[in-house]
Amino acid sequence: MTELFTLLGRAWIPVAHPTTGRRVFIRPREITTAIDGLLPERFASGRADIDIVLTEHLIGLLAVACGPTSMRNWHKRYLEPPTADALDMAFAPFAEAFVLDGPGVRFFQDLEELEGGTTPVEALFIDAPAEHFTKPGRTGVLSRVGAALALMTLQTQAPAGGAGHRTSLRGGGPLTTLVIPPVPEGARLTLWQLLWANTPSDFKVEPDERERAFPWLVKTRTSNPKAGGKDTTPLDVHKAQAFFGLPRRIRLRFEPNTARVPCDLTGLVDEVIVREYVTRPWGTNYVAWSQGHPLSPYYRPKQTDVEMLPVHLQSARVGYRQWLGFAHARSGDENRLPAAVVKEFRTGRAQQFDTGRLHARLLACGYAMDNMKPLDFGEATMPLLATGDPERDERLAIVAGALVDAADLAAYQLRASVKLALYGNGADVDSGSATLAPVTARFWLDTEADFYQALGSAADENGKEAAVRQTGIWRQRLHHHALRIFDDTAPLDTTDMDRIESLVLARKSLSLMFEGYGGAGRKLFKALGLPEPKQAKANPKERST
Repeated sequence: MTELFTLLGRAWIPVAHPTTGRRVFIRPREITTAIDGLLPERFASGRADIDIVLTEHLIGLLAVACGPTSMRNWHKRYLEPPTADALDMAFAPFAEAFVLDGPGVRFFQDLEELEGGTTPVEALFIDAPAEHFTKPGRTGVLSRVGAALALMTLQTQAPAGGAGHRTSLRGGGPLTTLVIPPVPEGARLTLWQLLWANTPSDFKVEPDERERAFPWLVKTRTSNPKAGGKDTTPLDVHKAQAFFGLPRRIRLRFEPNTARVPCDLTGLVDEVIVREYVTRPWGTNYVAWSQGHPLSPYYRPKQTDVEMLPVHLQSARVGYRQWLGFAHARSGDENRLPAAVVKEFRTGRAQQFDTGRLHARLLACGYAMDNMKPLDFGEATMPLLATGDPERDERLAIVAGALVDAADLAAYQLRASVKLALYGNGADVDSGSATLAPVTARFWLDTEADFYQALGSAADENGKEAAVRQTGIWRQRLHHHALRIFDDTAPLDTTDMDRIESLVLARKSLSLMFEGYGGAGRKLFKALGLPEPKQAKANPKERST
């Protein structure tokens, strides 16, 4: 009889060998154990979504088993990781929750033996329906390692799946933001440093609270209202369930691998494989988890009093336009908040490093979804720009808000000017058209490096004078990029006098905006905190839109 597969005792976590890059598998206790003299540095499942979920999962495990108890405790463990034996002792009280193929309790599966028709194992992957991601039939067999990886990824990122098939606690394909802490020059970031930098405080689970933290240890809290089911709020369970939610009712079907078929995800040849699983609707329905997940930023929909919702990507393009909401809370804005771990690092943990501007970074990643279908997986790394000083961080957030607001105004005016130049006044052309949409996209892309340079300079120089200097430089850079994009998109290569007049007028309006003239110019200067020009240039033909 095959021994039960326990995820605390088996090597199932795929990491890249620190020197060769080849995939090796380690146990949870080995995240701080050297491989040929070097500590593990990154996961290597072969899929970005699984790597992120693995990161979240181990952060959650560390949080519930041995989470930081104070800032001093956090910093000491950051510098001196726990040994494998110490991690084993911390994880041991939760061993029952990590058995994958037992007769009763199973990792991330329904406690009951579900009966009925089966579903191909390929459907565990969030992108299975999207043929531009995976071809149907590509994943037909999973080893127990592959099944564990796929299963926890689905439960963590579950999209809408039809009537009664619940989404994850943060909705389908949630956005995750992670702090990438600074390392000394020449050093390499270890997996432990990444995990511990993002392990939240106050998520520890006592042994007698296990059933409230790991929902598969007990009968599923079903959500069918016609059968007496109920929604699940943070008051009903332990808040650590943010990491271990169970929205889908699933039982994997295990079978002997007599033909020695390799796993389609990992390439491993396991004694036991999974080809199918049984699923039933009305799993746990998580509601009212406002700011409930410490790794996601949250926002409140405009003009509503509803709870704050987790941010989701609208496209795979992640840029500086989103940076403020991901990295800092703008002063006075209670409708958009960064992830709790980002705030915890910036306001406390950053101070444990050498002060000055920290060269920490922020990783933002997740699926851009169209209801049930993934459009693309977005992943971007951007500077965190934590100074270790709350007051300086606050000033930095104000500068960042001014820069983004100004760029918004500039992008709008650029698009309007290009529209006027190409189609004339009053043309009915949507801003999302094949001609105008790329104009805006290019503007945000072309100005990104300048944004981080301006913000980094403001962080280094500090003070009101530095902020004014950087907003002035930013105005000039916006002007430069906007005119270059305008000239590339609407070149003066026509003999049509009507079009020439529209083009010249459109370019003039765009340029005058950056000098502070017209309604758009006044808004731009106000956003940047710059004094308006002393004299207004009267021009009856001037149009500012």
